[in-house]
Amino acid sequence: MFSCKIVNIGGVTLLVKWEYMVIPLKTKVHLSRHERDKNPTIDKIQKELNALGEEGWELVSVQNIRLETGMLFTVSYLKRQKP
Repeated sequence: MFSCKIVNIGGVTLLVKWEYMVIPLKTKVHLSRHERDKNPTIDKIQKELNALGEEGWELVSVQNIRLETGMLFTVSYLKRQKP
């Protein structure tokens, strides 16, 4: 998905283009003590987002989505400027 924005800098008009990425965030908390190693931590989520930030991605929004099955998951929306 791409979008663009027109910017005027010092009398020069530039077309800024963006690309977007949607990724699921692993936020499910397992109640079973046998699955504790699967629990995401804030540190793990931050590391994942920081790694994407190093690639130029900016977190724009986060949304919880419930499927028809009742399953709930979290999706993050990111964008970065096209070269």
